[in-house]
Amino acid sequence: MNFYQLSFGFFGFKIYGLFLSVAFVFALWYYYKALQKQKFPMDFFRHHFWQWLVAGLVVGRVFSLIIDTSIITQHGVFALFAFWDGTIHFWGVALGFLGMMWWTMKKQNIPLLRWLDQMVIPFFIALLIVDIAAFLTGAVYGRETILPWGIQYETFGVDILKPTHPVSVYAFIAHAIAYSWIRRNIVLTDRFPGRLIFWAGVAYFSIDFLLQFFRGDSTVSVFGIIRIEQIFDVLALIFFALWQKGKLPLKKV
Repeated sequence: MNFYQLSFGFFGFKIYGLFLSVAFVFALWYYYKALQKQKFPMDFFRHHFWQWLVAGLVVGRVFSLIIDTSIITQHGVFALFAFWDGTIHFWGVALGFLGMMWWTMKKQNIPLLRWLDQMVIPFFIALLIVDIAAFLTGAVYGRETILPWGIQYETFGVDILKPTHPVSVYAFIAHAIAYSWIRRNIVLTDRFPGRLIFWAGVAYFSIDFLLQFFRGDSTVSVFGIIRIEQIFDVLALIFFALWQKGKLPLKKV
């Protein structure tokens, strides 16, 4: 397979990045429409959304620099803005976005959990789009395998030339099952604010933690055993456990 980049002379666009953009725009549109349908204060959303997004991008970039300090060595004081090198780390984006969202809503005494519940469906739809993109482009690939369903890539960025675990297919199946459960339990958003985002979060981070064991693409590892992404997964699951125990300034679910 070779479905990595669209080239136009000296310029090129990574197809995976284009898919990510499509997934983000669609998820944002879906979220906006869901908020409108539920009669959320849209003026508040339009006024503050860009603050949440900018905070997410900045924190996501800082995470990338912390994980790969060679970017700072190469670009110096401009490393924060050299987005093409090291990109923007997903976990940092999530932390910055949700942190700023929580802060702006706390100042105006707006309940956060109902807003988060409305994010769940568009987020998982975006995940499914990203899973398809990862499979087609090889942006996320698995460890070498001899299983009959192994997939072989012949494209840039994939270091393993032999068949690998189709980890993006595993992710798509797991995310589709979670999405199906979410659709069936959407009523929880009205009866129990926060419960939907709680279980969706537990499902997502548990799935990601397990799938990391099958991934073959390079990443930072701790003690050569566990991937840095799994550390973030564990921290997130600890957060949800503390939330469930009522140890956080959030309504217990």
